[in-house]
Amino acid sequence: MMMIKRLLPRSLFGRWLLLLVAPVVVLQALLTYVFYERHWDAVTRRLGLGLAGEIAVVISTREDNRDPSVLAELVHRMGQSLEIDISFEPSADFPANIPTPRRYSILDRMLIQALSERVWQPYMIDTQRNDRTVVIYVKLPDALMTVVAPENRIFSTSTYAFMAWMGAASIVLMGIAVLFLRNQIKPIRRLAEAADAFGKGREIADFRPTGAEEVRAAARAFLAMRDRIRRHIRERTDMLAGVSHDLRTPLTRMKLQLSLMPQDPELDELKRDIDEMEKMVGAYLAFARGQSEQPAEPTDLANLLNELADDVRRRGRELQIEIGSSFTLPLRRLSFKRAMANLIENALRFGRHVRLSVIRHANRVEIRIEDDGPGLPEKERHKVFRPFYRLDQARHGSGNVGLGLTIARDAVLAHGGEIALGESPMGGLMVTIRLPI
Repeated sequence: MMMIKRLLPRSLFGRWLLLLVAPVVVLQALLTYVFYERHWDAVTRRLGLGLAGEIAVVISTREDNRDPSVLAELVHRMGQSLEIDISFEPSADFPANIPTPRRYSILDRMLIQALSERVWQPYMIDTQRNDRTVVIYVKLPDALMTVVAPENRIFSTSTYAFMAWMGAASIVLMGIAVLFLRNQIKPIRRLAEAADAFGKGREIADFRPTGAEEVRAAARAFLAMRDRIRRHIRERTDMLAGVSHDLRTPLTRMKLQLSLMPQDPELDELKRDIDEMEKMVGAYLAFARGQSEQPAEPTDLANLLNELADDVRRRGRELQIEIGSSFTLPLRRLSFKRAMANLIENALRFGRHVRLSVIRHANRVEIRIEDDGPGLPEKERHKVFRPFYRLDQARHGSGNVGLGLTIARDAVLAHGGEIALGESPMGGLMVTIRLPI
């Protein structure tokens, strides 16, 4: 059963085509075996018996009537009416170069069977001549009888023509069916492409329900689901952005009031708390902006990463960058750049040396960010992507609200990619981002 499953086509088009072609092939095979072969055998047998009977008539006439003129007249009329050429060689034997009859040939099998039933003298046949004739040698007591007859006297060629027409008609019908199946499969492929593009954060502008009613229903359900997901993301983003924006007003007012008050150590602590709250609100807004919809545009990945490296160097830090050939990807530039900046900043915060490398594979791009910091425990790696999740101060310094990796993960997932954490050969943490090309 497993072997049969491996042999079956994987695509829907291949399976539909198999369902269409397999019954036609099986039906033609059965018809060929049950009807045409039996019909062919019956017709060939009757034609062979007719020729064998005519040979038997000539032999019996020669034995019963010794008048040469009677035999000559019979042979002459058979040549004119039946296209059979008969000759006699006195005291001759069978030729030495007669080929052996073919076992798989219907002509040879039926002719031998017919001659065995009608002719009692020894005989040999030659059906492998190039002039489309059949030669039958019959050994008489005083002569060798040679009979030359057209092949169509004992073999029906109309069956070949009929089978050729049947095969040609089947090929034409299957060709029409293939074109029809392609048109039916095309809407399903378009739906799959649209779903894949939506999962990668891309868009197919001209997608609309087409094809059979079931495919149209699936396409309409996909469009409704896409709209609901977009509306949910938009409502959540607007709510988070609104709350974060509203918090800025009282924070600004509190900061202004504190600046007008006399200097006091307790006020300094309060100012630090307000600064931290501002950073948190800024992080919330950045998270909301990352969730907002931005059109994906062709972006040179090497240029974008070099811009991030230049920003790092302007702050007096060093970032080792290894990029091969330049190539373009459809990216939401601001969202993706913000995500990469968060990951690089996280690596710079806990490592002295940071390396950024890009590896291109056949169908994806792999971006690695490595540092030589303290790393991250394996049991914590799947938790740090949660919103507002914070580890102890050894890994996260002050002012961190636990949204940097969340923003980075959401940006990568919105581009149809994946992000993973692991151990770096440099001794710290390695962040691996895989994006489809």
